[in-house]
Amino acid sequence: MSSIKITQAVGLGGTNNLNDVKVVKIALNKLLKLIPPTKSLIVDGRLGSRPESAKTVAAIKLFQSKILNMVRPDGKIDVNGRTHRKMNEKLLTTLSMVTYKLPIVSIETQMLSESDYLDIANQLGCKVAAIKAVADVESSGDAFFSNGKPKILYEAHIFSRLTNHKYDSSHPAVSSRTWNRSLYTGGSQEYARLEIAMSLDTSEALKSTSWGRFQIMGFNYSESGFTSVEAFVKAMFSSERKQLDAFVSFVKNKGLEKFLITLDWASFAKGYNGSQYKQNKYDVKLQKAFEKYDKK
Repeated sequence: MSSIKITQAVGLGGTNNLNDVKVVKIALNKLLKLIPPTKSLIVDGRLGSRPESAKTVAAIKLFQSKILNMVRPDGKIDVNGRTHRKMNEKLLTTLSMVTYKLPIVSIETQMLSESDYLDIANQLGCKVAAIKAVADVESSGDAFFSNGKPKILYEAHIFSRLTNHKYDSSHPAVSSRTWNRSLYTGGSQEYARLEIAMSLDTSEALKSTSWGRFQIMGFNYSESGFTSVEAFVKAMFSSERKQLDAFVSFVKNKGLEKFLITLDWASFAKGYNGSQYKQNKYDVKLQKAFEKYDKK
């Protein structure tokens, strides 16, 4: 079901034709993940003698409250009204979420060569050691796990923010209002957390993850040169060179290349990792990594 059609209003004050009610119940059952803790509705086409107490009406109100941010949800779906349109929009999104799967791991992953680094350094106008320093600090110099999947780190606090905190209570391991180090499982096990989040909201889960050698966040897909986060993730799985190209696009679009050229690691760290970079001494780590590679 990618959309629903109703002939008359359903819910409180609605006509509640049997077929219309049945269609709405089927749709709500498809959208249960958006309206926790709602349970699956019995698809019988009826609201009962007291619609104000019906589980279907409660589900409609919850949808209006959580998804439409209605202060006073009325529990009614008018034909082509605001709730009807938003429900169809979410059904289309849910269909996309169900069909999306992470890219297949490449049998042979092409490794970066010195010429790749030199090429990118020339594009940015900086030293090769500066680029290697970022790669070293972000992912310990490795782009992929031993299983062939790109290195990732799933961020529960980002997912919580992008999904308006709707999964904080039902899925605390993957949706947290605040950053919580204890939620990390580390290594390739981060994919297990990502998969759980993807079952709730694929697009926002991909955006809430940092990817590859340069650990670029998925929500930065546009700045990295891609039209969608799915296209970005496909590139991350594809090759180290595509990860490197994404890094170049990101750095240029964020205006950070000047800091790589001048070796202003504090300014680069702030622009690349945010204002909290000092907590992890990110700029200090970059300086030490640069000195290591600049000696070679």
